[in-house]
Amino acid sequence: MNELRMYVEHLFEGRVLTQESIELKEEIYGNLVARYEDYVAGGMSEAEALEKTKASFTSIEDVFKESGEAEGSNAGEAVSAQAGEGGAASWNTGAAQAAPGADGIGSAAETAQMPRPEGAPVPPDGVGAEDQATAGTQAAPKTRSPRKIWPFVVGGVLAAFILLAIVGTAVFGLIDEADVGEPSSTAQSITQNNSAATDASQGAASGQDSSNTGGGASNQTYGDLDDQREYEATKAVDDAIAAHSIDTLKSYTGNSLPDQGFFEHLPLSMYVSSTGSEQGGSASYNVYYAGVSDDIDGDGVDRALVYNAVAAFSVYPELQTINFTVQDADDTAYDASVYSFNRNTLEHAFDNASGGAITQLNSSLYESRESWDQVRDYVTRNHFYDRQTDLAEIDD
Repeated sequence: MNELRMYVEHLFEGRVLTQESIELKEEIYGNLVARYEDYVAGGMSEAEALEKTKASFTSIEDVFKESGEAEGSNAGEAVSAQAGEGGAASWNTGAAQAAPGADGIGSAAETAQMPRPEGAPVPPDGVGAEDQATAGTQAAPKTRSPRKIWPFVVGGVLAAFILLAIVGTAVFGLIDEADVGEPSSTAQSITQNNSAATDASQGAASGQDSSNTGGGASNQTYGDLDDQREYEATKAVDDAIAAHSIDTLKSYTGNSLPDQGFFEHLPLSMYVSSTGSEQGGSASYNVYYAGVSDDIDGDGVDRALVYNAVAAFSVYPELQTINFTVQDADDTAYDASVYSFNRNTLEHAFDNASGGAITQLNSSLYESRESWDQVRDYVTRNHFYDRQTDLAEIDD
């Protein structure tokens, strides 16, 4: 569940990823996945199940407030209390291990709190459950840590996920993915932060998007440097999409043929190497992106390409085809990927996705920031950009 994984990642943004918080994050994710699968198994649609699952756990701050310390041993109890009875397993790290109930993984384990015998020393603050279990010869028997049953929980969740994937493949193979799809966590994040980012971009003297300077500062930290670089590079591209001003689009309205300057004001602008029309006509245009950073996640590049194609078709009414060649920094020109976006295909996709609200790509879409935000929202939906780049990509 990529959307639930990104949702949990957002809950932990701004926090230092210690071993305890990483374990807690994984337990939260496993609990939410199990809750989502229970909803779907009960007959709820995937979209409704996803939203209801997110609504059941909205803030990690509540966990830390209820537990009394940021990463303490009772944080799991607070999570269990907030998540309710639908979780994958009890997160009580204080005493007993979770055990499957009558309903399988979805039931919570009963916990047995072992009393401390008389005369047993009182452990100092900060001593974990396992340390207490071994303190003194008369201390309570050591209990198993929840992390030791985690492989069984993971195995159960993985088996259920594989089963759902098999069923989902058969069902969604009959559906045009461009016609459906709830906003992804990336789309929600871009939409929520768009107003502030757009205001900032409109106040910039150059009018350039944030991808020219590597994007905004990171608010997520990872222990692995490769993961950190990928997060920051991809976030810079998404920030560029969110911050792109409609004033830039308006300034090019009325021109019959795109030019390189137009694409140097769009996301991925720093990688524009060359541009040109085919045989001097206005119906088709080519853009070559060279040296694209390998740190940018593939989905981030896809979102930017779809956004740039939609922007070009909206500004230039005579343009029918836009071709993007993308060469990664470590690839040769022979390894470059080529995408050919067609106006009719994208307009059909918007017509289906919006229920007829958007049928044509033209200047009316950026008459107001609110209307362009709607376009931006569709572009950054998982089903939408993934489907459109698959259709546009030209196989070698």
